[in-house]
Amino acid sequence: MYDFPSPAPVQAPPPRRRRSGRAPARRKRKKGFALWQWAVLAALACGLLIACAELHKADGSLTKLRQDRRAAQEKYEQTVRNHQVRYRNLIEKYAAEYGLNPAYVSAIIMQESGYDPRAVSSKGAMGLMQFMPDTFEWVAPNCGISKNDVSAVYEPENAIKMGCYLLRYICRKIGSDDPVLVACAYHAGWGTVPSWIKDYSTDGKTLKVSQIPKSDTRTYAGRVLNSYAIYLQHYY
Repeated sequence: MYDFPSPAPVQAPPPRRRRSGRAPARRKRKKGFALWQWAVLAALACGLLIACAELHKADGSLTKLRQDRRAAQEKYEQTVRNHQVRYRNLIEKYAAEYGLNPAYVSAIIMQESGYDPRAVSSKGAMGLMQFMPDTFEWVAPNCGISKNDVSAVYEPENAIKMGCYLLRYICRKIGSDDPVLVACAYHAGWGTVPSWIKDYSTDGKTLKVSQIPKSDTRTYAGRVLNSYAIYLQHYY
């Protein structure tokens, strides 16, 4: 028979501890953001504010640009309305007779009298195209009008006929129908144009408005050209 070893004594398990009802203590986590996270958030917020400011600025600039364009358009449209042509049939009739552009004749009348047939300047120029008494006495007989009938200059047809005659005469005297030179001659006298061309022209033939030495004639010629452009575009 075999002798089997005696079994080892069984040890009792250690006694179980009673729970106190509390969970085992855990390591507390810090609440809130770290410094670097605050820095990132601040940078993002700053960038957002800058972007919003730039967007607002761009929107304001665009709005102002639209307002300025609208105001400029309204001003131009009002200018066009102010350039309504009166006595159009007479202007076209005598412009054709004397070989002139009716838009240019209209521009001269606009600047001389604003289409007021009874206009009289402080210097004594009269009618639609502002004839001085001595100029009237010289031009009138060439147009079949008595030089002694000064009141005839206030009749629109007489004024337009004499004005067109004078414009054609000026073109022949200065040897050009350049609108700037003709405006200068009509305002300051045709005798001044050759000397101005000699002293101020860059090509010896024409003058730019900016080259006109006399300030009131420079202003006058500029206005005539502006009116001429409007009449060409909108009326003729």
